[in-house]
Amino acid sequence: MSPRRLTTGFIGSALLGVPLLASLVWAGPAQADATSFLNDMHRDGVHAVSGGDGALLQAGLNVCQQLSWGAPESQLVGLALQRSDERQGAGGLSPQQATDIVGYAERDLCPNA
Repeated sequence: MSPRRLTTGFIGSALLGVPLLASLVWAGPAQADATSFLNDMHRDGVHAVSGGDGALLQAGLNVCQQLSWGAPESQLVGLALQRSDERQGAGGLSPQQATDIVGYAERDLCPNA
């Protein structure tokens, strides 16, 4: 199975910049774990088209932001699939991968969401 690619900006929230967001993850609650999130994404075969792990982390933090604003998980999954399909067609995310991305972000990066 070929690795699926995640396009950056699939959630479409305001971006604060990777350095600031990365510092928030490491300065956040003790449960926030960027390494576990990235490991989960890689194990699931999801890699950023461009931007590497920083882009994956950004996508996860965007999910956290949307969850904190009250977006339902199902909406975020649908949006991830839509953006992936628009940019990559059949080579984009599978429905299970989109579901997993939201779940991994919630568990690893924003456990209090």
